[in-house]
Amino acid sequence: MPIATESERRRNSNPRKVYPVDPGLIGVFDASGRANLGHALETVVLNELERRKAELGYVKTRDGFEVDFHSRLLTGEEELVQVCADMSNAETTARELRALEAAGKLYPKAAQRLLTLTRDSIPSGGPSGILIQPAYEWMLMTQP
Repeated sequence: MPIATESERRRNSNPRKVYPVDPGLIGVFDASGRANLGHALETVVLNELERRKAELGYVKTRDGFEVDFHSRLLTGEEELVQVCADMSNAETTARELRALEAAGKLYPKAAQRLLTLTRDSIPSGGPSGILIQPAYEWMLMTQP
């Protein structure tokens, strides 16, 4: 997946992110033995965005923050999607939200969404303008 930019030069000079077709294949390429729930969840979200026929890219801000997906649907709607399997650590939550807020300045028309594995780790009182929800709820939402 390329970086989300209008500049062909920037797109060619930044590395593409590579995802397996199936999250079950992550273990084949990663011999560390870790669970890799974050990578698996990110792959599932990518598969769903592709199923929805979204034009995809990732966002890297000037400050070095990265957002997993910038999607543009066939309807023209834009969305920044950050994926975080476990948000129980306050530092992790702050990092993910900071990246979304920074990318939101680059794409002001894009809705901002943070997807997590379960509802249990969602912090109460998140920043306004960022929808935080479990990935399974987002996947079950009715799409146009």
